[in-house]
Amino acid sequence: MDTTSLIEWGGFLLIVALVFIETGMLVGLVVPGGETLVFTAGLLVSTGSLRVSIAVLLASLVLAGIAGDTSGYFIGQRFGTRLFHKQDTWYFKKKYLHLAADYFEKHRKASLVFGKFLPIIRPFSPVIAGTTNLGFPSFAALTVVASILYMCTFGLTGYFLGSQFPVIREYLGWILPISIMVALVPVIRQIRKNSRKE
Repeated sequence: MDTTSLIEWGGFLLIVALVFIETGMLVGLVVPGGETLVFTAGLLVSTGSLRVSIAVLLASLVLAGIAGDTSGYFIGQRFGTRLFHKQDTWYFKKKYLHLAADYFEKHRKASLVFGKFLPIIRPFSPVIAGTTNLGFPSFAALTVVASILYMCTFGLTGYFLGSQFPVIREYLGWILPISIMVALVPVIRQIRKNSRKE
């Protein structure tokens, strides 16, 4: 089942749930890509396939994103260093946790905002924040800004493209894989850079 079919089948509540669990339950590497999901949701609102207003969609996704990040923060605070000793599973890869930790160490607070736009960094960034001495008020403020920017960027892009070019919905089979590949470019560069260092 592709992203479009998944959204149309499960509807609004499924989208909100997937946005939450991407960062809230550390399964961001196995659920549909967040940016693809939000973009497609905005697109489907514009074509009437998803029967909510764009304002309700964005507000709900922002709240779900904040809730997911907050859950990830408390997971990091509670389990912290134990996660770095956890064995790899089908959904949890320790190397991605280390990648997020390196990114956070390099960019500190900015990583919570910019890391939101990086598919592999996004699920683990709140967790790393929870393992450090970053206070919750600072984390909460940053995650609110990050969620608003992220949801509005992809949701409104999908909505306005769908409004201006209704025919675009027929080409989602091409658009979605390309958007995923573009989103992965910065992550691939970071992985290659780390491999060279090792």
